[in-house]
Amino acid sequence: MEVGFFAAHEQYAPSTLLDHAELAEDAGFDSVWTSDHFHPWWHTGAHCGAAWPWLGAALERTDSVRMGTGVTPPVGRYHPGLLAQFAATLGSMYPGRAHLTLATGEAMNERPLGFEWPDYPERRARLVDACRIYRELMTGEFVDYDGHYWNLDDAKLYTRPDEDVPLYVAGNGVHSAEVAGRYADGFLTLAPIETYETELVPALEAGAAEAGRDPSEVKRIRQAGVSYADEYADALDAVEFWTGSMAVGFDEAVADPREIESRGREIPRAEWSEWGLVTDDVTEVRELLARHEDAGFDEVELLSSSPNQEGFVAAMADDVL
Repeated sequence: MEVGFFAAHEQYAPSTLLDHAELAEDAGFDSVWTSDHFHPWWHTGAHCGAAWPWLGAALERTDSVRMGTGVTPPVGRYHPGLLAQFAATLGSMYPGRAHLTLATGEAMNERPLGFEWPDYPERRARLVDACRIYRELMTGEFVDYDGHYWNLDDAKLYTRPDEDVPLYVAGNGVHSAEVAGRYADGFLTLAPIETYETELVPALEAGAAEAGRDPSEVKRIRQAGVSYADEYADALDAVEFWTGSMAVGFDEAVADPREIESRGREIPRAEWSEWGLVTDDVTEVRELLARHEDAGFDEVELLSSSPNQEGFVAAMADDVL
């Protein structure tokens, strides 16, 4: 099973994340994922760099580790044709090292830029448009596409990699899992393992079957939160930054990080550990990975909120990877 490192633009400046990506590759991580937000999940002390220029710099800084977004929503601010162009450019410059992950997004990425925040069924329909547009543009042909929301008018990618950049779809419910089964090379989820096994896998397999695809060829990926420190209390304190993501649902039309932070601060400290694995024992990270491997995942990407990221990466290199 592969293990990825998540470079969180919300929590660190882009230049710092470049250092983290280099450390992750040196430590033996298989991939580096990065967030693609306009606003972060917190206000105080937060950052929010742009994913795509950062990916170009990070791929150039490193040698072989795979990189991509996790996730990019094609809801309003991104036309899927542009996303295909971004991915194709990185794929042609860094063969075999790029991926693109599409999802239905969050309001924080759309409303600040003046776009509407539609309900999930509408966002799912736009996601389907995006997947179809991506696949058609990757053929290298001129493409006309009259979609539900997104369209193409004799569009063509003139710069393409020799092999298509893998397209992943992320989601935590059955409808997004079905889209992944129909169109994607991989499925990323944050859902609990039990939900994944009992609800999402059947939906993914159904989507693949309806599209005449082999569901076993769809890579299974999970994002898991981890906060590690020598002292448990320090690891728990470091989770506070992400409590906003616990307090606001993905479907809510909340886009102001000040409001998100205010809601997060209402979550009692005793509940912060529900965000993910909070530990002072790195062997628990190894056990977490083993549970996911047993559940059939092909990759786990670790979003570390550890107070010392360099220390977390070093511990992973010594005792896990």
